[in-house]
Amino acid sequence: MGYSARVSERGSVPGKAKSQTSLIGSYIRSQREVVGLSLRKVAEMSGVSAAVLREIEAGMRQPSRTIIKSLAAALRLSAETLQLQAGLIDPQDLDQADAVREIRRDPHLTARQREILVEVYASFRVLNQAVPSTRDDS
Repeated sequence: MGYSARVSERGSVPGKAKSQTSLIGSYIRSQREVVGLSLRKVAEMSGVSAAVLREIEAGMRQPSRTIIKSLAAALRLSAETLQLQAGLIDPQDLDQADAVREIRRDPHLTARQREILVEVYASFRVLNQAVPSTRDDS
């Protein structure tokens, strides 16, 4: 029993989560192959060890959010795309992530204006979730 507990602590995947882990691993491998990078090169670029990356691609390890962000940067993908594939974010949250990303990319706003706009947007989202009957759907 001690061995299986240690394996779980190290990030191996039990039962039902294994299929989701296989999906994220396959997705990472396919994206790596699309951009023409070796496993070792992605490991070097992301700071994730080649052994861990190999386990993730094989579906034997669930990547953490930190690893996902590092791999996304190395593969030139959005972290949200990989997090969605890993099941770490809800697809319904993507529209919010996309809107915030676009606000942050706008070159016509200052950094402070972008920050304020993101805060206002987030507050409207919270307000609309709390009181859906007052929303203007037109």
